[in-house]
Amino acid sequence: MNPGGDYTPGLDFFERLEEPAAGSLSRSVRIGPFSIRLDGIPAALEPTISDHYLGFISKPLPDHNLRLELRRAEVDQFLDLQIDPRRYYVQRADGKRLLIHGHYFGGWFERDGSSALLAVCKEGWPGLRVPLELFLRAYCAWRAIGRDGFLLHAASLLRDGRVYVFFGHSGAGKTTVSQLSAGDCLILSDDMTLITQEKEGFMAHSVPFRGPVRERQVTERHTYPIAGLYQLVQAPGVRLEPLDRPRAAAAVLSCMPFVTDPMIPADPAQTLAIVERAARQIPVFRLEFTRSNEFWKPVLAKVR
Repeated sequence: MNPGGDYTPGLDFFERLEEPAAGSLSRSVRIGPFSIRLDGIPAALEPTISDHYLGFISKPLPDHNLRLELRRAEVDQFLDLQIDPRRYYVQRADGKRLLIHGHYFGGWFERDGSSALLAVCKEGWPGLRVPLELFLRAYCAWRAIGRDGFLLHAASLLRDGRVYVFFGHSGAGKTTVSQLSAGDCLILSDDMTLITQEKEGFMAHSVPFRGPVRERQVTERHTYPIAGLYQLVQAPGVRLEPLDRPRAAAAVLSCMPFVTDPMIPADPAQTLAIVERAARQIPVFRLEFTRSNEFWKPVLAKVR
């Protein structure tokens, strides 16, 4: 236990944790091309986890990209809410592993490997939603780079068989455009979009990272072609501006979570090359919009 303040766990902290209790369960979660096996799920929490990841979760699969062990943390918290409640997570690299911790969880995963561990404090266990989801988001962001793709702060809307990706930082309007489009589109996500390069080109994946918009969601694992990427800008009117490749790459990079932190020794050249390649294949626009669905008129007029 820790009396207060932040606590930064090292690898020695995780090595001391006890094994999961007897009777714990295993499940597999599939997110785009990634299969994650969860071990150590308390039996009492399995219905909650299965409900939240419905359409993406199953009994354990024989093949998986990552084996994630769940453990009980021996501290009350990792990030002190009283210091800065706006902090959601801290990440750092330690050799071949990436370490991440938030208010009530800490963990690590091998950036290029198949093992991971997630330690959850007492306050984080009910539902496990926030600790597990933030951890899985970080993992998918890093693994997507290895698959010539990226995770993007974006709402992804399915219309006429193609996905329109509206990206931006918190408050840019991702939830707004999702709500305004609910009658015309299916929603892959109103918060995070996973994009990877497949044989057909860059494709968008449905994900279980669900935000506040629950109507007309795609609740199963699917992959779709991308019509365009749209940088959201709230404005008095509606205007669609094509972005040249340098501006497009810069806009996309600025909205990629986890992997662009300057404190993490990632490979910026590899990340930039992927984004530039995507910008060559997918049209990227700056979209000024108002709180109405009028923005669809210029968007649809520009579809190839």
